Amino acid sequence: MSVFLSNLQKFKSSRYELSFFNIFPKKNRKVNKIFFNIFVLLKFLWTLQKEKPEIIHIHTAAYRAFTKSMFFVKLAKWRKKKVILHIHSGMFVEFYKTSNQKRQNMINLTLQQSDQIICLSQIWKELFVNTFSVEEDRYTVLPNAIFIKEFSHVEPLPPEKGKTILFVGKLIKIKGILDIIEVAKRLKSHAGIKFLIMGDGPLKHVLEEAIDSHNLNMELLGTLSGLQKAEQFERANLFILPSYFEALGLSNLEGMAAGHVVLSTNVGAIPDIIENDQEGYLFEPGDVEAFSDKIVELDQETMQRIAKHNKKQARHYDFGQLNEKLESIYDDFLKNNN
Repeated sequence: MSVFLSNLQKFKSSRYELSFFNIFPKKNRKVNKIFFNIFVLLKFLWTLQKEKPEIIHIHTAAYRAFTKSMFFVKLAKWRKKKVILHIHSGMFVEFYKTSNQKRQNMINLTLQQSDQIICLSQIWKELFVNTFSVEEDRYTVLPNAIFIKEFSHVEPLPPEKGKTILFVGKLIKIKGILDIIEVAKRLKSHAGIKFLIMGDGPLKHVLEEAIDSHNLNMELLGTLSGLQKAEQFERANLFILPSYFEALGLSNLEGMAAGHVVLSTNVGAIPDIIENDQEGYLFEPGDVEAFSDKIVELDQETMQRIAKHNKKQARHYDFGQLNEKLESIYDDFLKNNN
């Protein structure tokens, strides 16, 4: 049974009978959080009794998400179930280090109670091993995945037509939105360079004001999905994600799948998927000058080489691959715990 993030419900298996347990209320539904959480915990216990799953696979993050997950781990272990804890947050270690001693003890206990812990990359595994009181052999690595078929027919903008840089994500400071504005300011005199911003968030008005006051060559696309989203990837040939914190950076994978040169930061597990001059280029967060210089200096031959490589490399992160790897993890887990 998977206590899941919505996209993981698309996980399919020919060898395992799967059920999904949603711990979140429906979008836009106003609920009393205390009563809803009590209801969900009771429903979880009833589901354990009814379905008798062999594995409880709990997907979690940091802060409030992990606080909720702690209760599910405890209930599952109370019912003597095997638990896999799947950590998706790029701020989990930060969450632990900034917690008080009591909460740190609770976090460590929850990890220790979990029979296996899945992290998103080798970098995160090493960091977890050095941070928490859990044996190294209890960790396994499983990168996040995207649906490659959504980008299979996408071809990036030919570099001879200029350089168009696409950002996809929430318009918040931590994603480096303010840095994108500064990069655009530096490059506004370059007629062949344009920025596309896909997403929504609290800094939308800051972007709108910057576009107007500095006459930036930047277009706000809003939140898009499906074919409309893919069409915007075809308008670009560079992908930018100047984040200050990331677990893995799923949107970087989308940029790769679209054949873009990826420009991102040396944070989280991003260095595990982006190598300089292979899939793109990495910079320190906030290094606006380095981002700007690289955009200007990239030549057509380099962009074409990386585009071809990335279309092929992105297949390693297809959701079909995640299906197979998850089944293998379940196989090994049951073999070693029975």
